[in-house]
Amino acid sequence: MKLEDIFTFKNIYEAHKKCRKSKQHKGEVIRFEVNLSENIYKLINEIITKKYKVGKYKQFIIYEPKKRLIEALPYKDRVLLMCFCEHSLIPKIDKRLIYDNVACRKGKGTLFGMNRLEKFLKKEFFKENNNRVYYLKCDIRKYFPSVNHNILLEKLRKLDFSEDEMWFLEKIIKEQPNNIDRGLPLGNQSSQWFALFFLDRIDRLVKEELRIKCYIRYMDDFILIHRDKKYLQYCLKRINEVCNKELDLELNQKTQIGIASNGIDFLGFRHTLSNSGKVIRKLRLSSKKRLRRHLKTLSKLHSKGIIDKEYVDIRKNAFYAHILYSDEKFFQKMCLIDK
Repeated sequence: MKLEDIFTFKNIYEAHKKCRKSKQHKGEVIRFEVNLSENIYKLINEIITKKYKVGKYKQFIIYEPKKRLIEALPYKDRVLLMCFCEHSLIPKIDKRLIYDNVACRKGKGTLFGMNRLEKFLKKEFFKENNNRVYYLKCDIRKYFPSVNHNILLEKLRKLDFSEDEMWFLEKIIKEQPNNIDRGLPLGNQSSQWFALFFLDRIDRLVKEELRIKCYIRYMDDFILIHRDKKYLQYCLKRINEVCNKELDLELNQKTQIGIASNGIDFLGFRHTLSNSGKVIRKLRLSSKKRLRRHLKTLSKLHSKGIIDKEYVDIRKNAFYAHILYSDEKFFQKMCLIDK
């Protein structure tokens, strides 16, 4: 597609409406809306004439669930990025991904991923009517900061992006803080899709070469289920080779081979295959502590008048919905009492 076909007034306006959700009160959004038409036409002109330069990133740190550096673009750049993702990047990448690559995709997500894992465990159990089932759980060391720009761009070129589209892709990938040649800013919508696509080589290796049917990936966290422990050791060796030689990545210390009857940590829960074939899903200890801490913080902020009851209820309902998908009877009772 040409730039003028992607960055139309209508497309940018629709992207602006999505970007401003829950942020209408912020100064940069208000300033953009004061002269909305003028600002949109200015962006279109910068893009069409290829004079557009990526804005300066704002950096801040979050600490939940762990310490992360977030790098966020100015509002006008986020609008352009949203427009490009919706009309070019996502349609091309999404159709390339395997079914069990489940993060950030429409109709998928954490619950979908947990249900797929449960289905795979039950499938292996009923093959021999026992829970002597093994798993290989892999995790990439510092995944987002480690993505090599040149390798990523070479992979993207194979998706039939036009010259115009590649011009924009190179800008948003290359023009980053400190001009480093690797890493994806965690605050960009495009980074999620680049990260989903970058490990597609591993997905193809596992499904097409290693012939593992029970496989699931959530971003850089992926699990292989199999009856043969030695074969999983071979799979680990091949995955490690491809990560090192082709993707310039390393597996971290959380990578392990274990038995499903002892539990698999995945997406905040511990999934245990019982000797009856039932998969028991319980919150990890760290998740329980984090949940309690969140609820206490919400209560304190509400008592001080910093947040209103509506916001508290929204956050609590999100926690409760998360818990209801588990076998945590005690926590579920707590939720009902609190309501």
